[in-house]
Amino acid sequence: MIELYQVPPSEFVRERNALAARLRKAGRTAEAADVARLRRPTPILWAINRVAHDQPGEVKQLMEATDALKLVQLGRRKDVDAVGTRQRNALQNFVTRAAAALQSVGLGVSPAMLRRASATLLGAAADSRARALLQQGRLSEELSAPGFEVFGGMTPRTRPVAPATRPRPATRWKQAVPTESSTEKRAAEREARLARQRLQTLEREARRRRRRAE
Repeated sequence: MIELYQVPPSEFVRERNALAARLRKAGRTAEAADVARLRRPTPILWAINRVAHDQPGEVKQLMEATDALKLVQLGRRKDVDAVGTRQRNALQNFVTRAAAALQSVGLGVSPAMLRRASATLLGAAADSRARALLQQGRLSEELSAPGFEVFGGMTPRTRPVAPATRPRPATRWKQAVPTESSTEKRAAEREARLARQRLQTLEREARRRRRRAE
């Protein structure tokens, strides 16, 4: 079933139905029913799962950087700046690879999609269940970026799923990817700044908590 999450979104329904049919034919009706209920992943989820499956080192780096930032927030590490930079780089590298995965199958990449990818990765890194799914390359829901509750072990919020009848996202997913333009470069730079700002906020809070603890 894990392989199903690597199938491009445009082919997902066909492959899902084919797998469900094979399972039913083999007498594995319960598994077939589970497969038939699987929803087609958004392009963002597909790209994240593809990177996680093909390049597990990217997942490992993000997880380790997030764990280090958690220790800083809890006052168990003092290298706030270095740890923050480490997580920013890990996140940016993962998002860049996810964008490349989308482009490799002719799917467009927008600033909003990059924001959602960043939020989902941060949310998955902060939650044990979502983290396990990310490591397996089978995330099934987009997540919201966590706040300071990440360091209290709370679960990140699931992003609301857009109604299936909305046409705009589907149209955008089918757009061919143009060569990189100055507009796209500026959008990517904005996304990188937003990710840095979120992590810098965490770093400032970590410093405040550390000072209070001393």
